Amino acid sequence: MRMLKIFGVVAVSLLAVGCSNAQEENNEESGQEQTQVTAVAQLVNKKEFTKLLDKEGRQLVDVRTPGEIQQGKIADAMEMNFHDANFQNQLESLDKEKPVLIYCAAGGRSAKAVQMMKSMGFKEIYELDGGYNAWKN
Repeated sequence: MRMLKIFGVVAVSLLAVGCSNAQEENNEESGQEQTQVTAVAQLVNKKEFTKLLDKEGRQLVDVRTPGEIQQGKIADAMEMNFHDANFQNQLESLDKEKPVLIYCAAGGRSAKAVQMMKSMGFKEIYELDGGYNAWKN
């Protein structure tokens, strides 16, 4: 009886390995790659954010409402209201290969936008900790 159990375990193990190898061969034949893009998404303080503003090719995004932006904004920030119905389409207009610096008023909306951008395939995202409120203080 014990020999039968051992045989069963070995048979199931070999079957699992065979199926795994067959799946890898199918992916290679169909040209599918199993690569996953990992986004660098960091919450950075005002000092680091300031340094990142000098980064080559960076894209600066303010996700506050127009009313909030009237109170002031970081120079040359693109305005993309998080509450707009077409907000995700606006994010699509950005270059996913270039660094994105993003902020809102205090950090709630920008954190949600960062999650969206990660799922959209953006490679490098930096969020201002404390948002514009931290920037102006």
